[in-house]
Amino acid sequence: MTEKIRKIFAAAASLAFAACAFGQAPSPELLKDKSSFSKTELFESPAVFSDREANAAAIKSYEADPSAYKPEELMPVAVCYMGFGDFPKAKSLLETFLKARPDNVRALRTLGTISMLSRDFNAAKGYYEKAYKLGDEPSAVYVSTVCIMAQKPDEMLPYLPAVKKLAKENLESFNIAMVYALRDPKKPDEALVKELVGAADARKLLSSATPDALSTTLRLYLGSRKLWTPSASVVPARAAALMESWPLALEIYNGILKAEPENALALRGKALVSYRVGGVMEAANLIKKARELGEEAAVLDGIELFVLSKNEDVWNMFKDGAEKAEILPQVRAGLILYAVRNENPGMFYAAALGKNSDLLYKDAQVLKLIEEGAKKFSSDARAKRVLENIEAAKK
Repeated sequence: MTEKIRKIFAAAASLAFAACAFGQAPSPELLKDKSSFSKTELFESPAVFSDREANAAAIKSYEADPSAYKPEELMPVAVCYMGFGDFPKAKSLLETFLKARPDNVRALRTLGTISMLSRDFNAAKGYYEKAYKLGDEPSAVYVSTVCIMAQKPDEMLPYLPAVKKLAKENLESFNIAMVYALRDPKKPDEALVKELVGAADARKLLSSATPDALSTTLRLYLGSRKLWTPSASVVPARAAALMESWPLALEIYNGILKAEPENALALRGKALVSYRVGGVMEAANLIKKARELGEEAAVLDGIELFVLSKNEDVWNMFKDGAEKAEILPQVRAGLILYAVRNENPGMFYAAALGKNSDLLYKDAQVLKLIEEGAKKFSSDARAKRVLENIEAAKK
């Protein structure tokens, strides 16, 4: 568990104060203007630090004349250093920044992360606790993580109410609370496990999940599965499928659907497993049932299943929803390739037009396929729109 937590924080370290910025659109261009560095709200998006060369240039400018930078202008530079793995330098700059902005939650959380990765748990706990006291509720999870890593789980008790609140919708928070509940293998806190599982919103937990978090959830589930509700079990079932542990995933999904035959998430999840073990039409029918229950997003599952299976019976089950579905560009490209090679004009135009289709015209190889399809299916009324898109893409 400890190593997984370290990996999660290491991956997120350079973006520890990332969130959506308001107002000015975030981009690496912001790193070129030192005069804006004190406006830390402009640098909250990871998009600002997405260009490695821009980060290096910002560091170079700073190192050319460090004295030209005021303490309150050091936050963006520190994040650039973190992007290159220079945590000691980033820590030094953030500490200087905090002298000017002692109540900056982002800096406190970032310093907490750096300290935790350095295994300075006392310092990490101090930074996170201060951020929490300033009103940053997610820092309760970080404090709790430090307590667990330091093998002092009882010290997270004051933060447990906040962690439980977040655990309803956030998988990392859920996992931390579960680790606390199961801290004593000989005497697990079954009442707390039931409380956490009963309050969990499986759909929101899955939307917040990372592969590492799901892996952790599955291990926690296997140690306490008798306490889980069918609804919450969708999360470890998805984890088992992600790890390609098909028999376990199938076992969990079957248990859920026996208790809740109209659980749309379980139907969609089991469909993936069914496809992987060779049941294409079984998978399609599960997806179809989920859609009939109001899960319109299941259309995307059906279309993706067709691209994987090349079974036109699957396409025919879901093609009526293709026009409005937000199909991923790579899936659209797969549809176009199949349609052109197999004389299917309906599929071609469903893929070449609609949401996210504009990106297809920016890829030279896909554009050639689209041109081929438009020429082959030129008698269709939709050909005009596709030809206009092709012409615009070539300008």
